[in-house]
Amino acid sequence: MEIFSGKIKKLNISNGEGIVAMLNTQEATAYGISPQDKISLIRNKEEYVVDVAFSDELEPGIIGATQELLDNYPIMEGDNVLVSFMRTNPLSLVAIRKKLLGEKLTTEEIDAIIEDMQNNKLSDLILAYYTATSFFYKSDPEELAYTTKATAYTGDMYRFPGIVASKYCIGGVSGNETTMIIVPLLASLGITIPKTFSKSITSPAATGECVEVLMKSELKKAEIIRLVDKHKCCLAWNGNLNLAPANDRIIKVSAPLGMEPYARMISSIMAKNYAMGINHCLIDIPVGPTAKVTNQADAERIASHFRNIGSSLGIKTEVAITQAIQPIGNGIGAVLQVREVLRILQQHPERALDLQEKALDLAAQLIVICGLKEDYSSALELATSELHSGKARTKLQEIIKAQGGEKPDINSEELSLGSETFDYTAPTEGEISSIDMKYLNMLAKTLGAPGDAGAGLFLHKKLGNKVQKGEKLITCYANSVNKLNLTKELFEENSPYTFS
Repeated sequence: MEIFSGKIKKLNISNGEGIVAMLNTQEATAYGISPQDKISLIRNKEEYVVDVAFSDELEPGIIGATQELLDNYPIMEGDNVLVSFMRTNPLSLVAIRKKLLGEKLTTEEIDAIIEDMQNNKLSDLILAYYTATSFFYKSDPEELAYTTKATAYTGDMYRFPGIVASKYCIGGVSGNETTMIIVPLLASLGITIPKTFSKSITSPAATGECVEVLMKSELKKAEIIRLVDKHKCCLAWNGNLNLAPANDRIIKVSAPLGMEPYARMISSIMAKNYAMGINHCLIDIPVGPTAKVTNQADAERIASHFRNIGSSLGIKTEVAITQAIQPIGNGIGAVLQVREVLRILQQHPERALDLQEKALDLAAQLIVICGLKEDYSSALELATSELHSGKARTKLQEIIKAQGGEKPDINSEELSLGSETFDYTAPTEGEISSIDMKYLNMLAKTLGAPGDAGAGLFLHKKLGNKVQKGEKLITCYANSVNKLNLTKELFEENSPYTFS
């Protein structure tokens, strides 16, 4: 039921998150609207759900629209809209109560929750309760598979002919930029690999930040289809692609604590893969004491869920459980990680051999999954040959040019790092026995990553290396003297290395 009408006025406000309409305080109160409510804006019989804020400065009859509202909905300044109380599907709230009690949901109940999530009808608080149930109860495989598929269909669906591959790492290990090596390598072999990825939430740099060092990653659907058709691949940020958008609400309520239930993580990854038309997939699960997954038992349980959901979606899914006891590669931070990638593709003498080895290992596994070779040994030989021949590097240059990069043939040593530097030296002599990746990530973020692409850390020494007191261990890069000085203080308080 409509309660009043108003005219849209654009506000020079962006809150960065929610979709908010601002109402005159007295008018809203008179109609029984409170700041915790959601309301529906109705235009041309279409309903758009928004959060509410109040202002004494707005005139009655005026509805202030944040930039997020105007960006997400087909509503413009000057439009007349009807305002009504938002109605959730009663079934979705009943279903969330059931989940809090550990009960299995029906497909109708799952559909109700996903529809209300997609339409912004569930508050962050309600969603937080729903998300938290995955921490307390084991996920039912059938329910998880259905949820994943239903979530995928809330957004755009891509379909490409033939074998369509994907490699996805669940994260939790510093450096580890294998994607920008594997994608051009497989594409140069003729395998279709439309790669999408996120930007950093808690790490110093994700693939999103790394790709943007060299090229544009914010692509439209038509661009992706064109790129894949012509080049067999793309490197695209998924943030504006409308891939399984209902799941983005779950990510939003999970992010502040830096925690995400394994079941939700698995569902999110596979929903996006299904939406992208992937039918052959390799999941990388790094395991280590300071990684996202800390033990083998959890890794195997997660791997089983990935395989089961993949099977239910018609995606041939294999899992690589990899070691994460130290950073993969030597650079932590966008430009430093891209330098590692280019050095490997160029076969630079100072390339990180551990990163090269892992990229080739994962590429070989995908080659077998896709049926290009029958056994791992011959697949690894093929991947290594493709890298050494320079064809993978040529393909990356092709992608950079196609995605608007200014210098497709850029050399690894031409990249610009932070202008302010500091070398952390060994406080004692001994052998490096452990590395705290979480502390390294915090140090890199203190230097300015991920917002500053040139900020970060370069590790000169890693596990098993014997060092002398005063020997250079890490070079820090920043573009702010204050951030560099703060990082120095953190090094004085604690070391990311332990020595034996």
